Order: sequence, then C-alpha cells, then structure tokens
Amino acid sequence: MRLIIDGRKKAVSHRGDIASLLKKLKVRREEVVVKLNGRLAPETASVRANDTVEVLRVVFGG
Repeated sequence: MRLIIDGRKKAVSHRGDIASLLKKLKVRREEVVVKLNGRLAPETASVRANDTVEVLRVVFGG
C-alpha cells in the first residue's frame, strides 16, 4: 500500500479497513478526509496491497 499523509509519502504495512489504519496511525477520523485510489472513502473501505491511501488533515478555524 502507498500512503500519503498531507502530501508526504510514508511506508506502512497494513491489512484491513481505513478505520483500523487511522487508529494505527493515531489519527482522529473527525480531523481528516481519506481518499482511496483517488476517491473519497468511508472508514469501512478495505485497503489492499496495491492501493493508494491519501490522508488529508482538515483545517478548522477562521
């Protein structure tokens, strides 16, 4: 799996769904948008070895 967090590539070995990946990364689901192979993905989506997962932090405030 290829993982990109806020534009930075990171090597991670993971099997399972996006929710368990975020937990492994210690990232709160409420603070990010997750794209799986270029499309928005629910936390129940399964991640496979050849997938690209992009985690984008949402910026709050004004």
